Amino acid sequence: MAIYPDKKDGKHTGRWRVELQRGKERYRKRWNTHAEAEADEKAVLASWASGEALPAPGQAPGAPEVHTLSSVIPLAKGNLWDGADTEELCYQRMEIMADLLGRNTRLDAIDTHVVDQLIKKLRAAGKSDGTINRYMSHLHTFLLWARSRKYRTVAVDGEEGISFAWKKETQGRIRWITLEEEKALGEYLTGRTHPKGEQAHAVWKVIQIALATGCRRDEILTATLKQINGDRLHLWETKTDNARTIPMAPHIREMLVDLLQSQTMPSRRGLRTWWEKARVHMGLASDPDFVFHACRHTCATRMVDADVNVFVIKEWMGHKVMETTLRYAHVKPQNLTVALQKVGDHMRLVAENPSVSAISGLPHTLPTSGANGQFDIAA
Repeated sequence: MAIYPDKKDGKHTGRWRVELQRGKERYRKRWNTHAEAEADEKAVLASWASGEALPAPGQAPGAPEVHTLSSVIPLAKGNLWDGADTEELCYQRMEIMADLLGRNTRLDAIDTHVVDQLIKKLRAAGKSDGTINRYMSHLHTFLLWARSRKYRTVAVDGEEGISFAWKKETQGRIRWITLEEEKALGEYLTGRTHPKGEQAHAVWKVIQIALATGCRRDEILTATLKQINGDRLHLWETKTDNARTIPMAPHIREMLVDLLQSQTMPSRRGLRTWWEKARVHMGLASDPDFVFHACRHTCATRMVDADVNVFVIKEWMGHKVMETTLRYAHVKPQNLTVALQKVGDHMRLVAENPSVSAISGLPHTLPTSGANGQFDIAA
């Protein structure tokens, strides 16, 4: 008999082994079902009998086609994530996961244990919990797509599916760019005599736009002239699905229009490359928080410093919940000291002239019964 139950540590794994030998030539292969193993055995014996080459893995007559990461990822391109701003990034991460798992990994073999090992490898590669969650999300979406097209035959979700160990994401440190760092960035990017110095100048314009508007990277890189109306930038598709409009100072609008009209808007790769060069030049290569997204944090913290109302900041930044905005409200300890001084100044003013306090003019209780109508009108 050439077909045996596959075992590991003395226990049956649920798969079947085909082991055949002809002279010095030996053939071994594992299959998920006994029927697949029988079909493979017949195909190998028939190939030997006819003098033909052995069938390719997964191509034995009568056996279902074996779909692997290397065979299905190319099939997904142009279909899955098609047209999305992050399409390129999604496939870059899928290729990374294929390398970590092995490109010949069968889609049906990806289970909870495989995902657990993938998470360990991503963490060993220095990926944060938040980034690991993005990888898991891409893998989950990819497997669902493959399942709907019969490239994967086993469940992805549910009791029989995969348990994705989603990581709890920490808020992390809010890293803003100081005026000195902003100056250093500008001097490095605009003072280059590099053959591709024009690209560096374009990147500096993108950084200034991000600092002034608080826009996310892709909100700037994918902007079009149609989104600009006067001194307003309209963002219809955002990360939080909340459309918003951002005002722009004349010089910021001019920079954005110039990048779009001259078609010199840098690519994601170009932006990342020049940012990394500037980061190394500034001696900040070891600072994991000095990333382009810090420009967005900087815009928000500068508005806090300028005493802009927190509700206005929330709308400007496009935050879905107020809790996100409130992270910036106490980002700098000196802001608390300033608040204490303001309250002290106000109370001294009230002590000298009580009439300036709005609190002293409020009733202790709201109007009741017949007074409600007049109260509603006043409100």
